[in-house]
Amino acid sequence: MKCPNCGYQNRRAAQFCQGCGAALPSQDLTLLDTQPIVLPSSPQRPLPLPSSDTRPLSGASIAFAPLPEGALLNNGRYVVLELRDGDAHSNTYLADSVTPIRRCPNCQTEAHNSQERFCSFCGADISEVEPSCRRYVVQERADAQAFALEAQLLNMRLEHPGLLLPHDFFTESPYGPSRRYLVEPEVAPPLATSLSIPQEINQVLKWGISLAQALDYLHNHYVTFREINLNQIAVQDRKAWWTHLGAATIIPPEARALAGSYFVHDVRGLATALAYLAAGPRQDIHAQVPEQAARALSQVIAEPTGFTATAFATALENSLQELRRPTSISLVVGYRTDVGQERSLNEDSLLALGPSPGYRSTGTPVGLFVVADGMGGHSAGDVASRLTVETIEQHAVAEVLPPTTGNGSLPDPNEWLVTTTLAANQQVHDQRKAAGTDMGTTLVMALVVGDMATIANVGDSRAYLLTQNKITQITTDHSLVERLVAAGQITRDEASHHPQRNVIYRVIGDKPHIEVDLFKQWLHIGEALLLCSDGLSGMVPDEQIWQIWRTSTSPQEACDRLVEAANQAGGVDNITVVVVQVEE
Repeated sequence: MKCPNCGYQNRRAAQFCQGCGAALPSQDLTLLDTQPIVLPSSPQRPLPLPSSDTRPLSGASIAFAPLPEGALLNNGRYVVLELRDGDAHSNTYLADSVTPIRRCPNCQTEAHNSQERFCSFCGADISEVEPSCRRYVVQERADAQAFALEAQLLNMRLEHPGLLLPHDFFTESPYGPSRRYLVEPEVAPPLATSLSIPQEINQVLKWGISLAQALDYLHNHYVTFREINLNQIAVQDRKAWWTHLGAATIIPPEARALAGSYFVHDVRGLATALAYLAAGPRQDIHAQVPEQAARALSQVIAEPTGFTATAFATALENSLQELRRPTSISLVVGYRTDVGQERSLNEDSLLALGPSPGYRSTGTPVGLFVVADGMGGHSAGDVASRLTVETIEQHAVAEVLPPTTGNGSLPDPNEWLVTTTLAANQQVHDQRKAAGTDMGTTLVMALVVGDMATIANVGDSRAYLLTQNKITQITTDHSLVERLVAAGQITRDEASHHPQRNVIYRVIGDKPHIEVDLFKQWLHIGEALLLCSDGLSGMVPDEQIWQIWRTSTSPQEACDRLVEAANQAGGVDNITVVVVQVEE
């Protein structure tokens, strides 16, 4: 996959450019030409193992002698340290990699090229990660069919943080007949079979979400399991992975019409494994775990039809959200907008709706909060931001914030935010064409339901998470300097003083169709969500923003002090800030 931004040639499965960090175009998931294992017509019968006419080698005790210490494998990529185990047809070695690699600290994906600056899976910056030579366990087999499925999976170049795939596969002939080698990390997370039963339900749900998301990735590549058991699940702390994928099957093109039945079988197997981890061998989950979690698991086990891996992951996420939600919380809000020290017109607009008591069906407070930073001058920027806020408010009052007696259900936050943002964009774009101006506006908008915030972003207005220990930027600016920082052409400090720091490549109203970035953020008691225009973030350092919030007695006092700090720093732009704090 060649990056359209910088031209770097990435691996086939990369989702982010390893040279500049830009998101890559979505790729066709059609498999490479392989010779997959043929499935039976019904997933209820065990899938057949590959047949083989392989016979023991003549004189195997001589021809399959183990390799000596210091022997090089795979064209010198690995060096044998010692023999761990062996017999007439197989050996197991401890070996070192000769080529250093770097592991992404965010998702653990490995980078094998020293020129790769960004993770191919999550886009995280890995340029500062120190490379190291890893130690591996290398299995050596004489059987010509050994590791056939693992070889096919590696050839497909699968990459997902929820998968523990072998590191490498190759064939060599050190002493006569070919030998097949499978390379795996020396240290691997423990299998789920080692866990004490039952496990804490919140932990099981987190593992289940990760495993369901990885299962969806496998299904998109037409990979399915024969049977799911705890030997195929590895866990460590809060993370879980699928492992031992040699027991999986690749569905051939001629059998893909039946793929859905195999995928449903996998989802049910995962739900059964999670129920065992949560409730033990009796699996009396309604007696052992909270009702919302028991309902999500038992429904899939009893009637899995229609449950894709993605749908199951969503059901688990909703259950975890219900379990984590405090029985009684409130949202305390502060907000303020100011023209600043150098402007005569305030082109910023804000909206703070709620928090309302919400729907009876949820029993949690609901609020909608918006910051829009207009651009284009008088009768342009202020019109664009105001029109955006008015459009969003109309949709919110009609669809999200009904009277407190409402018995309906909230719309899906992701879909509602995207639809409403596109509606606002259309309104501004139409007005821009009619007025013949270059009006536009940034937008950062948060729909907060209880302790969960779903955030939409277009432009360089920002959302931050404020906790007792730090401040974290949630959104990513759609600006030129942010791209330069991501590409490694300038530093973060240089970006704050760059002459083109106000150049934005995505705004509301510029084009008839726009992309909307979405983010989800849990808000624990004592934490806050901060929305602001660049009149604050461009004038006051993040650390100072956090210190002001931490030392304020209320969200409103924090907003007042933040505006004052931006004005004291020069106030060269309009300043708008909203703080939404979760309290018990």
